[in-house]
Amino acid sequence: MPLKSNPEPDAADKDFFCQLRHKVELQISEYVYEVPTGAIGTRLSPDQIRADLELMRLCLIEPRWEEVNICTTPEEIRTGIGSTRPCVTMAEDAGHVLVFDLASNEFYLAWRSELGLGTWGIRGDAVGCFIAR
Repeated sequence: MPLKSNPEPDAADKDFFCQLRHKVELQISEYVYEVPTGAIGTRLSPDQIRADLELMRLCLIEPRWEEVNICTTPEEIRTGIGSTRPCVTMAEDAGHVLVFDLASNEFYLAWRSELGLGTWGIRGDAVGCFIAR
């Protein structure tokens, strides 16, 4: 269940949100696509990467706190029951939501459903999480 919406974040939240937004924008502008040795799957084309980065820029939202069900272990991912905690929503595209978890200092890809926001193990840098959608 989302936190009560605070239409006007306090000064500390505004500063934190601004810094986090800047960090995400910097990751987008400096992103270099690298495929790890031994990776499975089809490499994305440079055109696809450019399109994903542009879409990510367009999908950035005003950061805000929301409750997120964070699943990190195989058991949590299988059951969908993890740790619910406040995270900062950063971008949203067709139900996929990029969130920042202050507790782990990581970005996660979450899914928005009628039950709220939940993750299923995709975490790391902001761009990598967004592209994984």
